[in-house]
Amino acid sequence: MAQYIFEGKYQNKSASVKVKLLLFHFEDENKIHFIYSPHLDLTGYGNIFEEARKSFEIVFEDFVDYTLKKKTLGKVLTGLGWKLKGSAQRPKKVIAPSITSVIKDNEYVSEIFDKYPVNTYHQEVGLPCFI
Repeated sequence: MAQYIFEGKYQNKSASVKVKLLLFHFEDENKIHFIYSPHLDLTGYGNIFEEARKSFEIVFEDFVDYTLKKKTLGKVLTGLGWKLKGSAQRPKKVIAPSITSVIKDNEYVSEIFDKYPVNTYHQEVGLPCFI
């Protein structure tokens, strides 16, 4: 069985807030592997699990980098149902929405569960404090 390891490798000068992401790993009918984060609505894919994991890392880093440069990370996260405790500029805690609310609000997540056998796992990642 593959090891489910994802480390948010985004680094900048600010401190980071640790969050636990629920990640899905599944394989479609074409034998393409996917890693999907329902809480961030991000997907990585590849011909094998390791390629999908690396693809997800790139997508995650690009997401953080882009939203930081645009100064929209906090807005995007709250739009996805996240709660920011403390100020928007310096949150002390970042809380992802419950998976039940994500499934209810995102038809794509329900479709994944309906169509494919899914492995789920939690992985702690760091998000920059300057949200």
